[in-house]
Amino acid sequence: MNAPLPSHAYRTSFQANAYQSFISGLKAYWGGELYREVVAAAEQAAAKDAEELESRMRDNAAYRLYGWLERRVQQFKWSGRYGFHTLAQAQKQVLEPLLAAVPVEVPGRLQLDPALKMPDYLTETETHQQPGGLWKDLVNAYAIAWYAQGPSFAGTNPNELVDWYARLIQQRCKEHGLAPQLIADLGCSAGRSTRAIKRVFPETRLVGCELCEPMVRHGHLRSIDEKTDITLYQRNAEDLGCFEDASVDVVASHWLYHEMPPRAIRNSIRESRRVLKPGGLFAMYDMYQVPGGVIGEWLHTGYAARNNEPFAHTLFKMNLKQELEAAGFTDVRIELTSPQHSTPEIPQHLPPRRLHYMSFVSAFAPEV
Repeated sequence: MNAPLPSHAYRTSFQANAYQSFISGLKAYWGGELYREVVAAAEQAAAKDAEELESRMRDNAAYRLYGWLERRVQQFKWSGRYGFHTLAQAQKQVLEPLLAAVPVEVPGRLQLDPALKMPDYLTETETHQQPGGLWKDLVNAYAIAWYAQGPSFAGTNPNELVDWYARLIQQRCKEHGLAPQLIADLGCSAGRSTRAIKRVFPETRLVGCELCEPMVRHGHLRSIDEKTDITLYQRNAEDLGCFEDASVDVVASHWLYHEMPPRAIRNSIRESRRVLKPGGLFAMYDMYQVPGGVIGEWLHTGYAARNNEPFAHTLFKMNLKQELEAAGFTDVRIELTSPQHSTPEIPQHLPPRRLHYMSFVSAFAPEV
């Protein structure tokens, strides 16, 4: 068998794979049969808002188990005996030197900023319940890499959602006759979304921006392994000082803004407007619109609390059309769209399986 590439150098075992398969089974039960029982009970509660529904459902046995599993399954996944984080930490002496040795001097491929200050909304939360978060420990990038190899939340190919995101950007550019020369992908993590955009824009310069050093280091290794010519910057989406005014054709983000408080989102929108050329595209793909009325909002708010994503419920309460127009954008469009579900309307009834509904929000910098 060939030796693993540096970006895949973590070791797993039969026991670890069996453990994670069991966790996946638990999650399938949580997001299927148990979820349907909870939704049926919530419909009977007939509450006027999410707060009242939480009060009425608090003692419901199915909901108590649902909430417990939503919280604990994620903990088991990361921190159990064979959790992603547990096993990555056990291999720390092998894995961290690989990331520390990433050749940062390679021009145009990786740019780190050792002086970059991490924002409090990142450092004060162990996002997704990953111990230490994404920013603190180099080996955490390998835990994320293993996690990302599994099925997506919808149980599909893990690349399916980023490929969908990339094609949405491509379609919006075509509609406006935009042939981008430079695309900035904000909050790119280890560059999975950036590489997806590069696949549909092979001649375009792609720059992924990400706060967390471990992630951009690992993303650089992945890009080398996959022979994908992208550049990764360690950069805050609120401060795109690596780009001059009116120098970028597309500023995009994938699953970024639900991790940021409203003030930070507004800063990022303003920075996107600053760096975009006239006629340039702003594109955001995230959990913005929440189907299912009161029940959908209640489940989404609970998810935000139980999975250490405190701003997931504040994002859907923002008026992004108004925010974008206030920043000077025009032609704002908001679409509920994913490989699993696309509709011009926000459904008032939830599907038979728990899903993250994704919205594609797009707008243009005005022409001169």
